[in-house]
Amino acid sequence: MDDEQKVCRYRLSRPLILDLCGMSENDLARPTARCRAFSVSFQIMVALRFYATGSFQMVNADVHNISRPSVYKITSDVTSCLKRLCKNYIKMPTDEAGLHNIMRGYYEKTNFPNVVGAIDGTHIRIKSPIEDEHLYVNRKTNYHSILTCKQFVIQI
Repeated sequence: MDDEQKVCRYRLSRPLILDLCGMSENDLARPTARCRAFSVSFQIMVALRFYATGSFQMVNADVHNISRPSVYKITSDVTSCLKRLCKNYIKMPTDEAGLHNIMRGYYEKTNFPNVVGAIDGTHIRIKSPIEDEHLYVNRKTNYHSILTCKQFVIQI
């Protein structure tokens, strides 16, 4: 698979995936005498595919020829690992010059002025709740809850 296909399927290039594997080795390596432990690179690829596609665990299990519970465990482990690592790599500046630098970068890329943070989210399908059912219906008439990832936004 060439790098363009990797980015399309996993949202990261091969060098970035390899860097991520190296950073995650201590957290994800499974010391075992058995030959069936999942490699760090395999775990990273399974989790990245899940993040990139947002598809159900069963679909990811079929793609990687593993069980759905394995996808769940791998995704949970990799997510915990990334959560520990992110504080070393994702930082917002605390000084005004740094904030203005971010605003300038956002503006140059998107033409959105005065942006210093971003919010992303996804709809998670749920069973119909007993109370306040109408609050959970989306435009496709499915019940959902919204999971949001927030980066703080500062008004200057």
